[in-house]
Amino acid sequence: MKKSVFKQCIFILTSVLCLTVITSIVIATPNLMATLPDKGMNCGCANCHVNPGGGGNLNFFGTDFKKSGEKYSAQLAAIDSDGDGYTNAQEFSANPVTNPGDPQSHPKASAVKPQGKNHITWGKIKSQ
Repeated sequence: MKKSVFKQCIFILTSVLCLTVITSIVIATPNLMATLPDKGMNCGCANCHVNPGGGGNLNFFGTDFKKSGEKYSAQLAAIDSDGDGYTNAQEFSANPVTNPGDPQSHPKASAVKPQGKNHITWGKIKSQ
């Protein structure tokens, strides 16, 4: 009889542990996505994960996001996590929004809001 009670306790503890882990994963994802500029509406889990369904390995942006304490900050916005030539802020502000963690996903040059100062070139001065 003692073995039966012990097995039931182990089963209950294992079940509670599994439910806790699953619940924390499901609840954590929307909270993290809510910190992104687009609230995760455009790329969802693929903003940070290699697997578009979420979980598993992180992509370039996901790695930088984790290093930043899972907060979207000015520093994170200013870098180009995926190395495609566009900052994370430019990718989130492009129309349409592109994925800052995927080097194959980048905005068209005309879809990017200028960042910082608007420098004038000698060609523009000469043509005026």
